[in-house]
Amino acid sequence: MKLFRALLATSALTLLSTIPSLGQSSAPAPIAPVPTAAQLAWHELETYAFIHFGLNTYNDLEWGYGNTPASTFNPPILDVEQWVTTLKRAGMKGVILTAKHHDGFCLWPTETTEYSIRNSPYKQGKGDLVKELSEACRRHGLQFGLYLSPWDRNNKDYGFPAYQRTFHRQIQELTTRYGKLFEYWFDGANGGTGWYGGADSARSIDPNSYYRYEEAAKMLRRNNKDIMIFGGTVPTIRWIGNEAGWAGQTNWGSYDPKAEKHYTEAQWGHRDAKQWLPGEVDVSIRPGWFYHHREDHQVRSVANLVNLYYQSVGRGANLLLNCPINLDGKIPAIDSARLIAWHSHLQRSFQHNLLRGIAPSVTNQRPGKLFLPQHLTDGNIKTYWAGADGTKTAQLTFRLPRPTELNTVALQEYLNLGQRVERFRLEVADATGRFSPVQTTDSMTTIGYKRLIRFSAVKTSALRLTIDEARGPVCLAEVAAYLAPEVLEAPSVRRNAQDSVYIKTTAANAKLEYAVLQAGQDPQKAQWSLYTKPFYLPGDHLTILARVSTSVNPDKPLTTFHTGYSLSEVQVPGLEETERQQLFDGNGYSQVVLHGGVRSLALEFPTPRRISRLIYSPTQQRDAEGHIQRYELYLDGELVASGEFANIRNNPIPVAIDLPQAKEGKTLRLVVTKTVGDTKNVVLGDLAVE
Repeated sequence: MKLFRALLATSALTLLSTIPSLGQSSAPAPIAPVPTAAQLAWHELETYAFIHFGLNTYNDLEWGYGNTPASTFNPPILDVEQWVTTLKRAGMKGVILTAKHHDGFCLWPTETTEYSIRNSPYKQGKGDLVKELSEACRRHGLQFGLYLSPWDRNNKDYGFPAYQRTFHRQIQELTTRYGKLFEYWFDGANGGTGWYGGADSARSIDPNSYYRYEEAAKMLRRNNKDIMIFGGTVPTIRWIGNEAGWAGQTNWGSYDPKAEKHYTEAQWGHRDAKQWLPGEVDVSIRPGWFYHHREDHQVRSVANLVNLYYQSVGRGANLLLNCPINLDGKIPAIDSARLIAWHSHLQRSFQHNLLRGIAPSVTNQRPGKLFLPQHLTDGNIKTYWAGADGTKTAQLTFRLPRPTELNTVALQEYLNLGQRVERFRLEVADATGRFSPVQTTDSMTTIGYKRLIRFSAVKTSALRLTIDEARGPVCLAEVAAYLAPEVLEAPSVRRNAQDSVYIKTTAANAKLEYAVLQAGQDPQKAQWSLYTKPFYLPGDHLTILARVSTSVNPDKPLTTFHTGYSLSEVQVPGLEETERQQLFDGNGYSQVVLHGGVRSLALEFPTPRRISRLIYSPTQQRDAEGHIQRYELYLDGELVASGEFANIRNNPIPVAIDLPQAKEGKTLRLVVTKTVGDTKNVVLGDLAVE
């Protein structure tokens, strides 16, 4: 019997040796740069949460000046368990906490400053939010990371050598007290005005040398050897170049910060850079980074969150989604519901790979069992298919067992050997077997860690992937196809300078409905009408409800729009009528430019109004300049408000100038005291008055 088994084994080996496709072959030569093991593990996280919480929360600020008392940090509940369990249900793999924002307030009992949680009422000064959250993350299996702003608008020593030592001591505390960290954030906001221990002044520094980032990185890695570093001079990941929630459709994981001519290049990466520096998309679920009650109706919809995923993770970047904590110390209920529904939708979308187990036919094949086509659909990104040496193109055809409806394709390269694909196509076969391109607006260029292509649903018996251009033999880890369920985006609503209301939806063949509410009217008693064309709606302080549905999706996502004052009769001296209309049209893409050094704008009402707020919308045109940074607001010649729009360059969202108390007046004058980048011209998107 032993002799028989030996002969059988010998025969099997002989048979295998006669089949060239099953023989062993070396892997393709890597195309540099390639990710480190730590970077590859980071790619696989895909989504994790940003937490902004601190003094700004309790002072209704985005960028605190550094002068709000520590005593104002006083959450009545502060439920980190609720944060972590919510985020885990939302599919997040980790959490990054803003341990210190630009205002300098520290959420741990640091020994470096009195401006910390130790001098707040929270737990009678015995609290340590960094510890509480880090322990909750580990209880629930989430990774934990930290954000530490290099800028400190409170510290009197900022800009001088003494603060350098303070900054490094803070890093030392955070990296030795709270266990393993998966990511560390150094923000790029550096220097400018602040309180600085009571000295209301501006401080200027060279961020590349002042913070001694190289030494800081050594401290980080001493206790966290695989930590990912965002920002500074020795990063391992890069900012994607915007805070709008998207990476470029062409997105190279390689990047050279020293070769960058403009920060927006990070949206696409550098094809020929020598360093693997993948992009991270940071964006908030609300307009602001910190919680503001006025934004409770502006939480991103499920559809919007789904789009963020496709435009970030679906383009090879990781998604860092900010979830502000409210005044009660919790993730707000509406935010929580949206996050969980978002994850549920993604689970349904990618639950069934319709190509699973199907081995495609390929135009070229690398010899060896390690590179077989069936690896493409085995659900394991550690295995891969590879093309033959000397090839830079490939065609893979997947034959389905029966006609099947598809609308999404997921592609992943085997990044251990570098990013290769530069241009590809997707085609589907009709009933006759003829192939035609899928109907999509997505460009098909790079793939990288993951590329998701959405297209109009089509029933097909075959899917063909053609790699038209690559930097070497193609190496793909996974190809998958799905029929993702439809998700509706809430409609957009605007009222222009003639009091005409426009309602739009991105859904095809959709039914739009609207209702108008007077002040104090119960939304549950709204009278709904079918929207077919713009309608005239004069009057002040009205609320417009709008909803959308389709024959296959009855979800009816809702938009709530508050009109404020009608501006149809408001005059703006110095502007042409067309410019006046553009200023009040509710469309941030139609901008108004104040030329020739003009730095102020007056809004003249026909009769006095009781005014509580001016809302400024920066122009929404991409990479625009001339945003207002600092301002003064006058009502009938009296100064009623002044301040700054912090981070308006990177986060150009509508922002409110609130009067300390409502005042009656006829002429509202906005004076611009500083623009972002000190540009000559002031550029406005839209203005509204409440």
